[in-house]
Amino acid sequence: MASSASGNIVVEWLRSLHLGQYAESFIDNGYDDLEICKQVGEPDLDAIGVLNPAHRQRLLHSVRSLREEGAAAVYFTLEEAAAARDSCRCEEEARKEQATATVEPAKYADEYEEGKAELVKIPRMQLKRLLRERLAQDGIRLSLQPYSTTVSDC
Repeated sequence: MASSASGNIVVEWLRSLHLGQYAESFIDNGYDDLEICKQVGEPDLDAIGVLNPAHRQRLLHSVRSLREEGAAAVYFTLEEAAAARDSCRCEEEARKEQATATVEPAKYADEYEEGKAELVKIPRMQLKRLLRERLAQDGIRLSLQPYSTTVSDC
């Protein structure tokens, strides 16, 4: 696969579906953006070379979700997966440090850690709505590269 495609959101999306083997074919056939991937149908999967019925079903289901929830949902899902991977790495590193570290007095980063405040859980759909509103307020369009504000920083 070309190195320019390695950081592509479509490549990451396919990897999250455990269908990374089709990434190069998607990119080669012009499906290099999630907005374009919303249009994928049965004939497109034939052209791309997705012949396995289970893979086709998984892709079509994800494309349906992409249309209904929007491309931002993919970013949230990918961020959640990355956070879970990072969390696992952090826990492993913490166990290693704990095994070799000396005992130091506990220091709290905030009131929650200290036990003075409760953790606030926001339902997923409400969080998505809040993030979409905030992104719109800030002029950020995640569906367009370079995924930054529309106002020039210069």
